[in-house]
Amino acid sequence: MASALKRTQQKDGTWSMGILGGVTGYPVKETSGASFFIFGLAWGINQGLLDRETYEPVILKGWNALSRCVTDEGILGHVQPVGAAPGDSFADKTEVYGIGAFLAAGAEMYKLLSH
Repeated sequence: MASALKRTQQKDGTWSMGILGGVTGYPVKETSGASFFIFGLAWGINQGLLDRETYEPVILKGWNALSRCVTDEGILGHVQPVGAAPGDSFADKTEVYGIGAFLAAGAEMYKLLSH
């Protein structure tokens, strides 16, 4: 799964809502999924399961992209709303699950960058 995430990361550092093949239909950035992906990849490195040299650039690119989605007020934007299918995300759209995922990713990033 880690290699698939590396391969499907968008140029801006996020992942499309259509990661399983529908990337062109949903090219919009989405931060809750990206946060979970960064959390998982960083956790994998921190636990010695993933190669740091291979995946750290992916994680850093993703984390930088997420950081750019935090507003001046401290709100994480571009969180896809709850629904049955992918939908548009907006700079001012947030949800608690997106914030939780972002904080979890941040905790693993802290561990990663501290070692």
